[in-house]
Amino acid sequence: MEPEPITVNKRSKQSVRSSRGGTWGSISRVFARSRHRNKSNSLQETPENYEQFRSWSPLTEEGYAEKLRLLREAGSIPMDRWRASTVLAWLEIALGMSQYGVRCAENIKSGKIGPLHGQVLLELSDLELECGLGLTHPMHRKKIRLAIEEHRNPAMIRYPGIAQLGHTWVCGEWLPDLGLSQYSENFAVNMVDARMLEHLSKKELEKYLAVTRKFHQASIVHGIHLLRIMKYDRQALALRRHQCENVDADPLVWTNQRFIRWARSIDLAEYAENLKDSGVHGGLVVLEPSFNGDTMATALGIPASKNIIRRHLTAELESLVLPARYVIFCQLEELQAETARVVSKHR
Repeated sequence: MEPEPITVNKRSKQSVRSSRGGTWGSISRVFARSRHRNKSNSLQETPENYEQFRSWSPLTEEGYAEKLRLLREAGSIPMDRWRASTVLAWLEIALGMSQYGVRCAENIKSGKIGPLHGQVLLELSDLELECGLGLTHPMHRKKIRLAIEEHRNPAMIRYPGIAQLGHTWVCGEWLPDLGLSQYSENFAVNMVDARMLEHLSKKELEKYLAVTRKFHQASIVHGIHLLRIMKYDRQALALRRHQCENVDADPLVWTNQRFIRWARSIDLAEYAENLKDSGVHGGLVVLEPSFNGDTMATALGIPASKNIIRRHLTAELESLVLPARYVIFCQLEELQAETARVVSKHR
C-alpha cells in the first residue's frame, strides 16, 4: 500500500498505486463494491449551503433552555410517546439539523402536515420524510433514518456513546485527527455523524463525500475501525492519547499531528510537514498490514534515492509499530478462543 508519491513541499499529481493485499482487499470487504466509479466532483450541495450547516448556533435561538429540558425528559421516554415539541427539539439540537426542524414547524403551522409526534415519526416512509421535512438530500435522510431506528430498537444499540458524536465532532475533530481535514466541508454539507460513519458505504464515500483516492479511503476505513475498538467512547480515546502524548507508545491511537511530531523527533524534521493532510494516523499505520517503512517514506516525501534515511525510518517505524500489532494479534486470538468456547458450550 502506498500513498501518492510526493516531493518535499510539493504534492505530485500521480495517482495512488494499489496492491493486491492489505487495505485494498479489506476495503472490498468493509465496503459493498459498486459497479461503476462515481465522479469525485458529484457533491449535491454548494459551498453556500455549507454555511447554513456550519454557522448556526442553538445558543442564539430563543427557547434553547426549554428544548434542552425536553431532550432530557426524552432520554427516559420511548420515542413513540414523544410530543411534537420534543421531536422538533431532537431534530434541532440532538441531530444538529435545525433547518429541518424549522421547516417542519412551518409545515405544521400552515397545516401542510399534522403534528409530528414520536409515533408518527417512527412510521414515516422516506417519501414522507422528504415531503414533510423537505429531506431531499439522501445523506440527510439516512442520518435521520439511522437515528430513528436507534430509538425504535434501543436494546440493539451496540455503541451507547455513538449518539454523542455529531457531525460537528466528525468534521472538527475526527477528520483532522486522521489527517484528512481537507474533506471537512464535504462531510459537513452531508452532515455526517458517527452513526453514519458506522454505516458508510464506498459508494457514499465517493459520490457524496468526494473521497476517491484509495489511500484516503483506507485511512477512513481504519479510522472507523479504531472508533469501533474504542466503542465510540470519545473520552476513553482522548485519555489514551493523552497518556502517550509525550511517550512513543500505543501508536494505535496516534493522531496525524502526533505522527508529525514523531517524525521530527527521529531527525526527519525536513520531511515531517508532508504528513499533513496525508491521511496517516495510528489506526492506518497499525491496523493496515501492508503499511511499512516504504509507505511512510512515500507519505513523508523522502526520495527513493535516500536509502540511508529510508532505512533509518523503517527501523524506527518497526520498533514503534510491531509491538502494537502484536498486542492486537494477541487480543484477536483471545477473542477467537472465547468465541469458540461459547459456541462449543451451546452445542
